[in-house]
Amino acid sequence: MRSSAKSKRPFEQRGVSSARHIFHLSIPVADLDAAKRFYTDVLGARVGRTTDDWLDVLLWGHQITLQRRPADVLTPEAQGKRHFGVILPWPEWEALGERLVARGTPLLTPPAVKGTGTPQEQGKIYLADPSHNVIEIKAYRDLAATIGYDPE
Repeated sequence: MRSSAKSKRPFEQRGVSSARHIFHLSIPVADLDAAKRFYTDVLGARVGRTTDDWLDVLLWGHQITLQRRPADVLTPEAQGKRHFGVILPWPEWEALGERLVARGTPLLTPPAVKGTGTPQEQGKIYLADPSHNVIEIKAYRDLAATIGYDPE
């Protein structure tokens, strides 16, 4: 079966492969403008769709919808272990950690490496957005040894 430009999906026409898996997460924020500044200025996200009550940010190849829902925002104490995160390639993790520290970004846990020199060596950074949503940014020296991930 032949594929023509007209039969391609809209994503494919704009250069986004339909074979790419894009993770989507929706989180509550108290102040949409503050959240937008944090995700774009601090983490380097791009803004996608925007309304008065929510906006999408595109971060590390994924979509995060920031929902203006102040009543749903939890205090740091009420969150427990709730967080979301990303696993970055080691050089990107190091560069981001250096940038966050250099700009004086408040961090819950500064860049730290555990298991140095072992197959389970990993780096982690924890920070929170203005609505206390905790973000874990990590890197593994060996994904297969650490979490069993084997890219195809």
